[in-house]
Amino acid sequence: MSVAIDDTIEQRADDVIIRGSTWAAIWHMSWPLLLNMCTISIASFADVWVAGQLGSSTQAAIGICGQIGFFMIMLAVALSAGTTALVSRFWGAGDFKGAVEAARYSLIFALIFGCVSGGIGLLVARPLVRLLGASPEVEEQGWQYLRLDLLSHIPFTVLWVSNSIFRAKGDARVPMMTWILMTTLICSLDVGLCLGPIKMGIAGIGLSWLIAGTVGVIFSTIILSKSELKECLSFKGKFDKAQSKEWLGRLLRIGIPACIQDLSWVGGNFLLLFILSHTQDPTSAQAAWGVGLRVEEMIGGMPIYALSMAVGTIVGQNLGAKQPDRAVRAGWQVAAMGAGFNLLVAILLYTFAREIAGVMSIDAKVIHYTSDYFRWVGICQPFVALWLILFGAMQGAGYTRWPMIASTLVLTVFRLPLAWYLSVNLNWGPTGTWAAVSVSVFIIGALAIWRFNTGVWKEQKV
Repeated sequence: MSVAIDDTIEQRADDVIIRGSTWAAIWHMSWPLLLNMCTISIASFADVWVAGQLGSSTQAAIGICGQIGFFMIMLAVALSAGTTALVSRFWGAGDFKGAVEAARYSLIFALIFGCVSGGIGLLVARPLVRLLGASPEVEEQGWQYLRLDLLSHIPFTVLWVSNSIFRAKGDARVPMMTWILMTTLICSLDVGLCLGPIKMGIAGIGLSWLIAGTVGVIFSTIILSKSELKECLSFKGKFDKAQSKEWLGRLLRIGIPACIQDLSWVGGNFLLLFILSHTQDPTSAQAAWGVGLRVEEMIGGMPIYALSMAVGTIVGQNLGAKQPDRAVRAGWQVAAMGAGFNLLVAILLYTFAREIAGVMSIDAKVIHYTSDYFRWVGICQPFVALWLILFGAMQGAGYTRWPMIASTLVLTVFRLPLAWYLSVNLNWGPTGTWAAVSVSVFIIGALAIWRFNTGVWKEQKV
């Protein structure tokens, strides 16, 4: 083990993340993650496009089930946040043994949590679809999709954490390669199972993700077994009850606030679907929300998520290496990059709203509502970037409580009553919901700038 530690520290002597130009560090982490997010966007596009060929009720089901799916991976999000903060901090400090232990316990808990979330999901998914105001047809299609998709939560939870381990040590290429493989499978299977001779319908989309997730976790595990952290896959005689409690506590102290932060977003989206169910044409409005949100994430969200994950690793490793000023500099640089990119996205969405919506649906009302969504949400895209990237930087430091509080207040306590008032009380319909989403993003983006600038996150202990 000592030889491995010495070798690792030697390899780190010229580590671009903690030495040299911060722009080089950003490039080192960002380009594989950007390509990674592009492949995920392609997979998401394939789902939406195939669903569009099957009809508006299928699109509505995919939109609703997508929110349920996000809700069910919250445990994976919590573990992933804790894993990134701990492994990157240990790696940056040269504590190889600590990085191995953090990775090992993260994988153990990922397997357990994946089984739990998948099982619970199968029990509550159908009532949740009904609760969100889905029509009987949308409810039935949603269940056909979810009963397969929820099984994929077992491999995907493990894969989520495995990818976090690679990113935390500065290797973003393995997650990229894994997702290229999986996206190829998803796109091929989506078309083949749903539109080909088999004609499974919406269930084919769920099966595509189950197969791809299983292949992806096998591939990732093989690569991890050949890496510097291969000892994290050795579980025999390594699982100590007292230590497991300690590691679970450390992971969840960071991860649970991050989980609640994302839950504010996902739970808020759940309730936005409920609000849309009280508009004049709920099925079209919900379909537009599902299409609009996915396209927004594909064009503007996924690249920003990539930058957010990149800056989290850079911040975590530099705090571990006792270089807080470098961590701050990287945070602002990445935020500026993201805001500039999303300004272009804003122009694209606003200018070509109807054309983009027309590609994603054949239903006239869905196209109308979706193009309206793109215009309202397009104008706030630079603030989406500032919010996600600066929160990602603070999360990389293990500083997750304040972002949790801010997200809860803005994305639920403020956004939801405003959406209800505009959409239902003032009878703006879906436009009221889109307006509430846009206003809340401006607010949370401004709060992210203020809090990151205070620097209090640099003192966070993990």
